[in-house]
Amino acid sequence: MIQPLMRKWFLGLATVLLAAALLTPWTAVFADEVTLDFWELSAGEDIMRTLLDKFESQHPGVHVRLQQLSWDYGLDKMITAVAAGNAPDVCDLGTDWVPKFSSTGVLRDLTEELAPLKDQYFLWEPVTYQGRLYGAPWLAGTRVLFYNRDLFAKAGLNPDRPPQTWAELKEAAAKVQGIEPGVYGFGIFVGEPYAPWQQFMPFAWGHGGDVLSRDLTRCTVDEPPMVEAMEFYRSLKPYAIVDRQPEVNQLFANGKVGIQISGAWNFALIPRMNPTLNFGVGLLPRPSATEGTPASFAGGQDLVVLKTSRHPREALELIQFLIAEEHAMEIVRAQRNVVPTAKSAIHDSYYQSHAEQRLFFEQVTYAVAPPSHPKWVEMQEHLTRAVEEVILNDRPPRAALADAKRRIEAIVAEQEVHGRLSDTLVMLAFSVSGLALIVGGWIWARRRWPAHRRHQTVGELATSYAFVAPWLATFIVFGLFPLLHSIIISFSRYNLLNSQMQFVGLRNYFEIIREPDFLSALGHTAFFALGTIPFTMTIALFAAVLINRKIPLKGLYQAGLFLPVATSVIVIATIFTYLYSTDGVVNAVFTWLGWPVPSPSWLLNTKWALPAIMIMNVWSSFGYYMVLFLAGLQTIPDALYEAAAIDGANEWQQFWHVTLPQLRPIVLLAVVINTIHTFQVFPEIFAMTQGGPLGATTTVVWYLYETGFHRFDMGRAAAVGYVLFLIIMLFSLLQMRIFRMGEEAGE
Repeated sequence: MIQPLMRKWFLGLATVLLAAALLTPWTAVFADEVTLDFWELSAGEDIMRTLLDKFESQHPGVHVRLQQLSWDYGLDKMITAVAAGNAPDVCDLGTDWVPKFSSTGVLRDLTEELAPLKDQYFLWEPVTYQGRLYGAPWLAGTRVLFYNRDLFAKAGLNPDRPPQTWAELKEAAAKVQGIEPGVYGFGIFVGEPYAPWQQFMPFAWGHGGDVLSRDLTRCTVDEPPMVEAMEFYRSLKPYAIVDRQPEVNQLFANGKVGIQISGAWNFALIPRMNPTLNFGVGLLPRPSATEGTPASFAGGQDLVVLKTSRHPREALELIQFLIAEEHAMEIVRAQRNVVPTAKSAIHDSYYQSHAEQRLFFEQVTYAVAPPSHPKWVEMQEHLTRAVEEVILNDRPPRAALADAKRRIEAIVAEQEVHGRLSDTLVMLAFSVSGLALIVGGWIWARRRWPAHRRHQTVGELATSYAFVAPWLATFIVFGLFPLLHSIIISFSRYNLLNSQMQFVGLRNYFEIIREPDFLSALGHTAFFALGTIPFTMTIALFAAVLINRKIPLKGLYQAGLFLPVATSVIVIATIFTYLYSTDGVVNAVFTWLGWPVPSPSWLLNTKWALPAIMIMNVWSSFGYYMVLFLAGLQTIPDALYEAAAIDGANEWQQFWHVTLPQLRPIVLLAVVINTIHTFQVFPEIFAMTQGGPLGATTTVVWYLYETGFHRFDMGRAAAVGYVLFLIIMLFSLLQMRIFRMGEEAGE
């Protein structure tokens, strides 16, 4: 009676679910209202919502859903969405992101629709690929020269005239340097993926240099204009503070830096931090009064339509609405940190009454966009490395740029992956094969069942399997499927954006084990593990032994030592970043004690950056292992200690001959867990150094992340993951073997 009812219940449920699955898409198709998903990077949500409401009022039946992204994580989210098939209709992309997206075929070609607008707007280069337009320039960002008028006056310089040539810039920086305690003449950016090259390249562009030839087939970073620009850039170092861009911006706002090259966000930062700061702005200096141009970096935001958009006409209308001068100017007035790409906006009344903003608009006319190459994101890493080698390690510019040329030319020579198979087809084939294998195995197993089980009806078997189905489905979808997918793509060249793959066998594995950057990352990871595991285990065991004693406020001490474990690693990393900064607590203590301080700072010194992170890791993680050891200590019988005391053993002898042997299984567990965690270290690197400076903190997982999500080489990233898995497994087996040998020796 029960089984027929249950079968009917499951049949009814299946019917309802099938009907919902079939009807839901069709109801969406026949709905009258068009819904556009729009992902935007930096404009404020209030001003964007106001503009979108205006667009909706002009386009009845169209609704726009706004999703705000950040510059830090927007690219990662966009890549993930495209790969998962959940991309928006319209997206706001950074100028140096567009070439990669357009080259993979995920953007809609808008050439016919946008070509008539080319004469009315700036900066079409980043959205142009192979002569076709894949987006529209919307808001521009650039860099200008900020200078402190008061410091200029104290140094005997004209506070109303910013430096206009390289020679004047160097002279002004030299005069301002040290004019007051803690005052620097200039600010040089390091320790970030983008800021170093974005500050250096204006000198090269203004001098006629560039990274690639006009046809994007040859690297030109070792040619005289680039080398001379780098030589001059290095000559500014004696008069500069070398630090990350946010720290330099803050020092300038506090009146401690005479000159910096930075963006319009300072117009919001400076009044907030130091409303009385007397500063001015100017165009970037040119090589000389008669040569070169005041070039700057041309960044900004471009609007694109994804090829998967179901409403391309409405998406294009939204783009045309947003780039229109009157609407872009509303964002400019509200944000004060961007410039419209509409050429006619220079005549807007806003620029007539805001001279410093007008100068930004003028600077855009001299700005140069990075090469519109699909692999520019990879190339800029080597350009940043060359800049940092010159500034941080005093490497000769010619040698640093020659090395950068070798690496960039290797990237240019790489063939773009045009997959022969879709990963959907591959996984479908594997799924069908797997299903056939399961069915065949079930039939074969059923034939081997005892006679009384063979006569069970299909309904009876279905009831049994129905109860297993939720767990089994979860395991297959979120466990087995991703595992098989990652294994397959590790043997292929896989394009994450368009899900195309080309099988290459073991090539990915052979390449990574010969890759110097991977071997360096593996060395850093091993050093991290060897430098943290012994200290973490020792401190955790020591704390557990102390807390295990009968002491007052025992619970308070235990909670306090465990608190870092319960705190987000990102929060802890942010706190330690400030502690390690130039004017942080650590430097203050070292200075008070008379000890030397790493230059330029702890996290920007190639020798001390990784040890500084290791110290933070030990402090933030030992509390977890302390709890494990404490649980083990509380299982040791008191009789063992009493017997040892009767035999005359002191506390140290009791610890060595009673406590440690009894804790051996817990120690093994803790060491294995800590080994796995340290080999997978990532959040600390992500939040504190992003692999820098000069790759000094690049670990295997950070290398995997960069390879997969910034270089878009997911096949090689998957291979790195499995190599790391094998290394961790070998270390874990070795540790367990060593502990077993110790137990056998003890017996």
